[in-house]
Amino acid sequence: MAEFATRLKGLNTDLYPDRVPSGTADIVLNATVRNGIIRKRAGFAEFEDDVAGGAGILNVFVAHFANAEVHVVCKCDDGKLYERQVYPTDDESFAELATECTHNASDAGWFFMWADRMHYFDRGGGSRWHPDHLTANDKAYKAGLKRPAQGCLGTAAAGGEKDGYYHLHMSYYNDETREEGVVAGPQSPPIHCILVSDLGGIAISNWSTIITNDPDYEWTHAIFYCTQGNTEWLTPGSGVECYSYRAYKDVVAVKTQTSVGLNKADHVLNPREYFKNAGGEPPGARFGCYDGLQAVYGGIDSGAEATGTLTTTGSNNDLAFTAAYPGPAGNLIGVTIEGGGTAGSETVAVSGSEITITVESGVSTANQVITAIEASAAASALVTVALTDDDPDGNDGTGTITAGSCDLDDGSYVGGVEVQGRIDFSIPNFPTMVPRMEGYRAGGDGKDFQPWPWLGSMRTGLAGNVVGLAAGGGVVLAFTPYSNYRLHRSSDGRLWPDQVRMGYGASAQKACVGTPQAVYAYSQGRLTRFASDGVWNLSANRVTTTLELIPAGQESDTVLAYYAYEDELWCAVTPEGETVAQRLLIYSQRNDEYWTFEPARLGDAGIAAMCELALSNATPTMLLALTDGRILQYPSGTDDDGTDFAARWRGYVGQERSQYEQRLHVLNVHAGTGVEDNVTLGLRSLRTGGEGVDQYTTTLTKSSAVQRCGPELDVLSGNLFQVEFSSTDSVSDQWAINGLSVELQRVT
Repeated sequence: MAEFATRLKGLNTDLYPDRVPSGTADIVLNATVRNGIIRKRAGFAEFEDDVAGGAGILNVFVAHFANAEVHVVCKCDDGKLYERQVYPTDDESFAELATECTHNASDAGWFFMWADRMHYFDRGGGSRWHPDHLTANDKAYKAGLKRPAQGCLGTAAAGGEKDGYYHLHMSYYNDETREEGVVAGPQSPPIHCILVSDLGGIAISNWSTIITNDPDYEWTHAIFYCTQGNTEWLTPGSGVECYSYRAYKDVVAVKTQTSVGLNKADHVLNPREYFKNAGGEPPGARFGCYDGLQAVYGGIDSGAEATGTLTTTGSNNDLAFTAAYPGPAGNLIGVTIEGGGTAGSETVAVSGSEITITVESGVSTANQVITAIEASAAASALVTVALTDDDPDGNDGTGTITAGSCDLDDGSYVGGVEVQGRIDFSIPNFPTMVPRMEGYRAGGDGKDFQPWPWLGSMRTGLAGNVVGLAAGGGVVLAFTPYSNYRLHRSSDGRLWPDQVRMGYGASAQKACVGTPQAVYAYSQGRLTRFASDGVWNLSANRVTTTLELIPAGQESDTVLAYYAYEDELWCAVTPEGETVAQRLLIYSQRNDEYWTFEPARLGDAGIAAMCELALSNATPTMLLALTDGRILQYPSGTDDDGTDFAARWRGYVGQERSQYEQRLHVLNVHAGTGVEDNVTLGLRSLRTGGEGVDQYTTTLTKSSAVQRCGPELDVLSGNLFQVEFSSTDSVSDQWAINGLSVELQRVT
């Protein structure tokens, strides 16, 4: 007789039980497995019941400031930001975070902290916020610094400039962050300084106007530049200008000054110093990332998603199609409905950008067409589909469909570029300073300045639409749905792409996330880990089966987040048969194991975003932002706000000698807390012949002790044994199983 102590493990759903280590599970539902101990998970409590008065949440972020304040910030589908202080005191409700930037209502956008300010970006632009740094009209600032709306004007004044003609330039500056904006165009015609008449200096005549301009940006100083004197006119007084673009920094004026004058002789300054044009307002970007050194912006100038409506005579049957990605490629998509099919078994075929749906004309319903399209991975990669409001009473999709077609068109897309056409990147250490080409004109002369140190933009050349960017583990990655590219950084900070591995991508913007150790991404049934030391498919032969149950049209709803306290990757996915993300697949980096959660508090809502809430006076928790405007918090108590939930772990033992037929003589359950009368033990043998064996069940009667199950188990014989611990939704106690040991006797 052999005795084995079994270390309990996490989820493995792909391999037959005799091919995995003893103690491996194929079901871990609403339970965790850490260090060999199974525990019924803690509950999800409601952190907030309505962030924005009925608006759904698109993204969530926790902002930590140097003054010790901690705020939870949400982007909602009304296009607004909402914030709630949670430390050192809790405001207990959210309030609108008004901002000078007009944000896009459909973009989830992205957040990062820099210079003790929270930054948020979507295609509408960027907002920057600190609770104590607001504009005069009590709104958050726009991110970065722009080219001044109005340049400076100078007049001759008493001072010390040498005789000559000067063009003046100005840029904004922030003395806290050390950001500089793009330099404004030159004053033209130039100002003439004549030393003999005691007018050898320059006074900024519109300073009072300058300090009231652009209040929506956080600037504290203005930097004034001059071109070299005596270089502006071919013949003094002739009016024929030969503009020199060599300029030097003359004065840095504090915004609170009452007046500004320029009077430094240029011969005592470095004649080789040029204005650098390295700053500027960062671009609006649907997604991006910040790795602590540089910010990378994607989905720029991507335009609108093309749309089309397919109208059928009658009611409750009109369909609205929307291109899956913005850009002109969506204008090429066509949808055709043709007859000859069978209602309830509608088929979808895709050829290039053409989608053909075969229905039973006059019998198939609009809802059945939607189901068929969402079940097609090829069609879902091109379009999303929804019911339109085609009559005053609404559209419930029960109306029938006849043959027809529509072509998608965005209706307003002009002059933009596709998502994959451009990625911008910042100067190292200044994530909101993205150098770009600027044009300057003076009189009839002009010049386009190449910014310093380089143009912070690249045409990606990537094979497909870029849908996400993430940084972590020493790498910055750009993702398409089917591939990934590492953005390498040269010694001067310039970025350039290099494909890492074809076939491993991200299904959407929120389906990739960076952690201190690596970048993780989900797409096409694969959960992948990317780090400086390689690429790993974490789901292969383990949870691929689970991931493949995600409906084809719902992969883009996948959300990834990092729970640093437990070193876990949280992956919210759409369960089979559902249309929103309601299942959590948890991957423990510490244990290299999986388990699943299904929160009971979701209702009909889906998980839109997740992030960790870490406070100095409490154990870090996870926040789940929902599409209906609520936020759940885990862990919090033993139940889901009064709704108890079932928990289950099912695994296998006896693999050590599965080539033999064995008899389970004794099973010792090392029970932890809360087990007595709460946990049911189930046992079943597995045999090579495949014959079914009824499960033996018993209720465990001990807590914090070893419970011996036998000798009635002598009747169980097989090659290995299935062991199950479960509790029903009527059990509120959190229970734990600390381990198993078994005595197996070979059957001769």
